Amino acid sequence: MKASVLHGQRDLRNEVLPTPEPRPDEVLIRVRRAGICGSDMHYFLHGRVGSFVPRHPFVMGHEFAGEVAAAGAPADAGLVGQRVVVDPSMPCGHCGYCRGGRYNLCINMRFYGSASVDPHINGGFAEFVVAPAANCHTLPAGLTWGAAAMSEPLSVTIHAAMRAGNLAGRSILVIGGGTIGQLTALTARAFGARIVAVSDLAAFPRDLAVELGADAALDPADPEIAAAAAKLSPDGFDVVFEASGAPPAVGAAIALARRGGTIVQIGTLASDVTAPLNAIMARELSYLGSFRFANVFGTALDLIATGRVQVEPLINAVYSLDDMAAAMQRAVGKDGVIKVQIEP
Repeated sequence: MKASVLHGQRDLRNEVLPTPEPRPDEVLIRVRRAGICGSDMHYFLHGRVGSFVPRHPFVMGHEFAGEVAAAGAPADAGLVGQRVVVDPSMPCGHCGYCRGGRYNLCINMRFYGSASVDPHINGGFAEFVVAPAANCHTLPAGLTWGAAAMSEPLSVTIHAAMRAGNLAGRSILVIGGGTIGQLTALTARAFGARIVAVSDLAAFPRDLAVELGADAALDPADPEIAAAAAKLSPDGFDVVFEASGAPPAVGAAIALARRGGTIVQIGTLASDVTAPLNAIMARELSYLGSFRFANVFGTALDLIATGRVQVEPLINAVYSLDDMAAAMQRAVGKDGVIKVQIEP
C-alpha cells in the first residue's frame, strides 16, 4: 500500500509498505479521508510533540474515516463494506485512570499516528489501516467522508468544554482560530454560550469565525484589544480557551479572563513558558489542562450528523496521498486554510 512516512523533522517520504492484516477483533479499513492535525504539524515542524519524540519512522494521521475492507474474525464480518470513522484512542482499560473514566490519561495509551508509545502506532496517512472493531463508528447515510473525519477534532473541543463546566449563558473567548479554535467556538455556541469571541493574528480565521456565528473576532496585535474585549464582556470573559499553542497567548488568556474565571489550555506549546502565577492566585483563576478526549466521540459524531455543529466550512483543501508533502506545507503555512485533508 502507499503511505506517507515521517522520517524526521520536515522529512516526509512517500513509500510502499505492506498492507496490514487484521487480527481477531480488528478490521482492515480502506482510508477515504484523513485530516492533518496540529500534532501532525508539530511532528513535522519540530520533530516531536511535547515529550512524544519519534524513535523511528512512522505514519502520522489520527483523524480518518473509510470503508471496512476485511475483518480479522467472523464475529466482525458484518462490518465489511460499512462506512466508518475510527476513534483513535486505544487505552488499556485496566489502569487507575481508565477505571476512573479518564482514559485519555491512560498510562498505557496507544493512539494512532502518535509516538507516545514504542512501537509507534501507524495512522491514517496511508491507503489502509487496521483498527479495533470496537473503535469503529458506523456513519449515518449521507454524511460525507470529510465531515466524518472531523469527529476526532470535535471530540477534543467537546472534552475541553466539559473541562470548563457549564457554558450556558457564559461569555467565551477562544484564542487561536485554527481547527481546534474554530471548533471550540462552534461547540461553545452549541452548548449555549451567551457570547463567543475568537482571537487570531490572521484575518482569514477571524472573518471565518464571525461568518460561522461568533459574535466578534479580536486581533491580538491590536493595541486596543483590551478595550474591544471589554465591550463584549466588561469584567472579562467567564471562560478562555487557549487553542493556539503560542506562548504569548498564555499571558493574554490570563489577562482577558474575569476574576474567578476559567482558562482551559488546549493548544500544545512548543516549549515551556513562564506565567504570571501571582495574577492567577490573586484573581482566583482556574487554569485547566485539556488533553485529547474521553467518552465523547459518539457525541461528536452525533453533533455533526444532526447539523448542530457545521464542520464542512472548515475543510478548505483536499490533497491526494501522493501530494502529502504539499498538503503538509499548505497546512503549516496556514495560507487561507483551516483544515487540510488527505484523500488516499
